[in-house]
Amino acid sequence: MADRRLSECIDDVISEYLSVGDPESCRDKLEKILTQGLNEQLEVIKEKSDSKFMLHPLNDHSLKAYTTLASAYKVCASDLLSVDSEIDRNQLNAFDMSRTSAAYSLLLAGATHHLFNSESSLIGSVANLWIGAGESLLFLSRSSGWSMCVNLGLIVPNLASAIKFKWSKSSLIDRIRTYISNGQINSSDFENVSSEFINYASNITHKVWGFLISDCHFLRSCKDPINFSWLMSTKSSCTMGVEVCVSKSYKTDMSYTHEPENSINICEEPTSTDDVVACLLLLGLHCLAYGGLLGSICYGPHSHEVSHVQNVLDREKNFVLHSREES
Repeated sequence: MADRRLSECIDDVISEYLSVGDPESCRDKLEKILTQGLNEQLEVIKEKSDSKFMLHPLNDHSLKAYTTLASAYKVCASDLLSVDSEIDRNQLNAFDMSRTSAAYSLLLAGATHHLFNSESSLIGSVANLWIGAGESLLFLSRSSGWSMCVNLGLIVPNLASAIKFKWSKSSLIDRIRTYISNGQINSSDFENVSSEFINYASNITHKVWGFLISDCHFLRSCKDPINFSWLMSTKSSCTMGVEVCVSKSYKTDMSYTHEPENSINICEEPTSTDDVVACLLLLGLHCLAYGGLLGSICYGPHSHEVSHVQNVLDREKNFVLHSREES
């Protein structure tokens, strides 16, 4: 019953968003559901008081919410940039919205990949989501909003300097592209590449996750959007459904519930803004490449999706090499 009610709540918010087109209202309502769950007295547990029903972060209703939130924040950013008044403040706010949109895209891709490990039929969906997350991160790394950091007294990143990493450090990307070009990969190589990608993506995400989630209360409760081992400490016996928690105990019974901000231990972040840009760029490139590999398995190496990924990676690599020559 709680699962049905939560599904109805999320579907109602999404339907309102699609018909009315109010992304700000949509994001507020969806994040309230994700953060506070369902505070209702249902007949099935009428003997219990103050019951709260929380969605598991990997529940399909949660994934639906992440998809919509990534879109809503992206639309909010676009709307802010289309307004002429207070252009500086709007650009800075749009930059914040783009950060949150990229964070939800990354969380959605990571969560769906976690499910893909147990359900191979999700390969098409997870391919598109990794590609989408990669493009969001690349867009953010190129955002004009970085220039607004001047108004806050922060260092403005030198993009050319930030991306002067050795392409050899991205040998994983080159190997993935080789598999794509060959049009085939055996199961052993695929498992190795997938494991290497997830480890790399998780490690580099630790460095920028605090930056991406900004002040979003729900995202701050997600300690890692790639490696979900942090969920395993939950005392709940239900791994993917709706959790019922009673009275004050719900905050300690679920490891993924919302802790005070100062108790969240996010791995150390890059020491400069240049490092943040470089990490976002590298993470975006790897997400794109891996999504392209999954796409080549699902749709073929010459499909539109895979060709698009290859073109983007070629463009980025040429940009890196050109920047190095100029220096």
